[in-house]
Amino acid sequence: MRSRLLRLLPGLAVSGAFILWFLTNAHWAEVRESLAGVKLGWVALSVLVLFTEFLIRAARWKVLLWDIAPKARYSRLFVATTICMALNVVFPFRAGDFARPWLGSRETGTSMLPLATVAVIERVFDILGLLSVFLLMLAVLPANAEAHGELVYNLKFYGSLAGVAGVVGLSTFLVFAANEDRAGQLFARIVGAMPVPAPVRRKVMGLYLGFVGGLSSVRSSGALVRAGLLSVLHWFNGSLSIFALMHAFGMQMPFASACFTTVAIALTVALPQAPGFVGPFQVAIEKTLVLWGQDPGPAQAFAMVFWGVSFLPVATVGALFWWREGLTTEVLRRQLSGAAEASGPPGAAEPSSSG
Repeated sequence: MRSRLLRLLPGLAVSGAFILWFLTNAHWAEVRESLAGVKLGWVALSVLVLFTEFLIRAARWKVLLWDIAPKARYSRLFVATTICMALNVVFPFRAGDFARPWLGSRETGTSMLPLATVAVIERVFDILGLLSVFLLMLAVLPANAEAHGELVYNLKFYGSLAGVAGVVGLSTFLVFAANEDRAGQLFARIVGAMPVPAPVRRKVMGLYLGFVGGLSSVRSSGALVRAGLLSVLHWFNGSLSIFALMHAFGMQMPFASACFTTVAIALTVALPQAPGFVGPFQVAIEKTLVLWGQDPGPAQAFAMVFWGVSFLPVATVGALFWWREGLTTEVLRRQLSGAAEASGPPGAAEPSSSG
């Protein structure tokens, strides 16, 4: 118990510092004025669009599990997906990502190990989806750079370099993973030569090995293509939800700004922080919108509302599913402890981005 508390302290400190900064620097008069003028119809649309994320995630999960569990029911995978996302909001250490193989095993009758390796594949597909949104942002940036000053120029220049590097890096990783026998030793030598600390090298190598193991469980190239397309749709869906909420606040901003905000949020939620993603989430959104020319007050109000849009509906529905399934935190704790003893730490399955 003491070690868990010690591991939780950095996240609590980060969230506490960010939320204190956010609250003490809030322009409360402008925040109240912005909230009073919000168009609730657009807020409801934003909630609806974002909640379909879990339908898409469940569909991708079913595609990737086809060779392992062809009889898995989509409706049950959706329930498990929603519960896991709710656990990520309520509990620390992204408990939902650790619980997902167990819930998947419970629904499909498949052992947890192949489900954990499939979870690694999903993380890579999330990177693909996030990269696709980033490249979409570059494609739809306003033609007139003067509309948003130096920001647009820098995004086009440095973003193009980063996008090309990301595509090359991800493609190389996929080629290595698809040619396990010949590429494994070469990949190990490349990782060994990386000028980074040993724990980082072990993490990269663990990700590679886990992905290769998971890739071997998905024998259909068509399934991988469908999973990739669903990943792109999932991340595009997040940008669309943000764009709808911008309309709720009357913000006249390009769709590129919604894509940019999606990327900023994905990177922010990967930071150590308290349960509920309180603090860094709000500050990241505020600063992102200010970069695009919004005043701080409306940007802060937007950040507050989008936090609610992002987490309250899924936490509520996930809690209802949790109750209906008769699950308890003690059952979850025992299952996760048993899985850790049987298969080692599931660190390779930790997400790179999305909540």
